Amino acid sequence: MQTFQTILEGFLSEAPLDNYDDRDVGERKDSKGRYVTNKKGERVSSFSRTDKKLIQNPKNKEKLVKIFKAFKHKFNFVFADFQGSKNYHEKGELSKYELNRPENKKIVQYLQQMGYISNDLQPTAKSKDSITIVYTTNIGDSKIGMTPWILLHRMGHAFNSGTLTRDKFAEKFVNEIRRDIYDFMESNYLLDEDKYGEMSDSRYQNLDAKRREVLKNIARDKFPNEGLWEFFTKFGNFNSAKRTEAHAQGKAKRTKAVVRKERYFEYVYDLFVAFVWYAENSRNVWEEDDEPGALPYRFVGKLPEKINFMGLNLALTDEFVAEQAEGYMKNMISNGVRNVEKMFDEFEGKIFCM
Repeated sequence: MQTFQTILEGFLSEAPLDNYDDRDVGERKDSKGRYVTNKKGERVSSFSRTDKKLIQNPKNKEKLVKIFKAFKHKFNFVFADFQGSKNYHEKGELSKYELNRPENKKIVQYLQQMGYISNDLQPTAKSKDSITIVYTTNIGDSKIGMTPWILLHRMGHAFNSGTLTRDKFAEKFVNEIRRDIYDFMESNYLLDEDKYGEMSDSRYQNLDAKRREVLKNIARDKFPNEGLWEFFTKFGNFNSAKRTEAHAQGKAKRTKAVVRKERYFEYVYDLFVAFVWYAENSRNVWEEDDEPGALPYRFVGKLPEKINFMGLNLALTDEFVAEQAEGYMKNMISNGVRNVEKMFDEFEGKIFCM
């Protein structure tokens, strides 16, 4: 009888998740093949015991396989656990230039041993057509375990690290979603007449000019981007967004999952994960016959009529505008998954360190 692991390995061999190399997690050894231990006799590792269990959990691997089946691209997930491996945390793309730098000698040797880089520093058959992510530790929010969602979140970090691929992450994903979000907000959410309808024309016009200026924050390449933070808090379909919104309303305590404005980019990574996670639903968002299921943005089917956005009370003015806004929202979703696919096209054959 086949074990679950044997079945999974067979599944992996034909799936977009080409390789899932977790054999070294918690298995760090010295040159004589002995386990490396600390003064307490505990094995030394770049990953916690919890992370090891999560990384090597067959159900988590199977979840990633199912997620990546929505894409034509192939992926390699590699977990490096050797002395000094965590020094390569969030290094980003290992370009030819990076592979030739003396300080990267250890990671190069490791990837050569694992069969991802040849002796002349070229991609091998394992990596030349795939997107390879090398996880070296879990430094970030280290108390958040390396679940499938977090692995994908960290993938976003890896794409946005290093000069060359950072530009692609911005061009193919961040800049595109920023424009779509601005168009959605500017075209549909106007000043709430119930709140501001009794104002004089001049005061109303001044306030509307403020609304336009506030919304322009979304489209600007600025840090922190308060407009994007506010939008993700209100409309994002990921746990950190829901908790941040609850905290802002005084309904929840601040936790590690609450994203502060100065860390708004964590929302961008979560949105990237959401587009990967809900890719199939996102592609089918225009289907009228069936509900598409969970999506990267909330409220498809029933957008909020009124919201408070950066201190302004905004509203969908009538049923026509609400229907129009629904179309904008669906367009944002279908565009978003296409943007992810275009970015993946750019990253085929590249190796990233996270």
